[in-house]
Amino acid sequence: MFQQLFTSLYEAFLGLPEPAMLTNAFENSIFPGVGLATLFGIGLLGALFFYLVLNRLMTTPLYQTKHWLLFLLLFAVVAGGLAWFQAREVVYQVLSDKGVVIPAGSESAYSRYVLGFAFVNALFGAVFFVLWSFVVKGLSPNAKVTPVRWPN
Repeated sequence: MFQQLFTSLYEAFLGLPEPAMLTNAFENSIFPGVGLATLFGIGLLGALFFYLVLNRLMTTPLYQTKHWLLFLLLFAVVAGGLAWFQAREVVYQVLSDKGVVIPAGSESAYSRYVLGFAFVNALFGAVFFVLWSFVVKGLSPNAKVTPVRWPN
């Protein structure tokens, strides 16, 4: 279920993986793994960290919208970095397993799709953090109305 969901989402934004020999690697291991890590690891755990740890347990004064936007940016960068490192590692592993030698100067052809994937995953990380924020923000007495008062 998640494999098809994340494959559909990423391919809707990026198109099919390039080069074509990497399609199975992206669809079977990279898209679902990175997608689940972004949804739960970055989105949910990031929101729980902001609302429960920072604004409930520690009672720091980080409950304003500008603080929330800073954490949104931070978690988007983390999501992009996660996607880039994971995809790059798997791509080079698949290429070495197939005996493909990347000539000097042509790495950009293989890195272009990975970089696009990292950018799209950064966007997904931000979206998932926003969605999880609306779910868990009621658990924090200090940041109940961050980023917006709705639905409270």
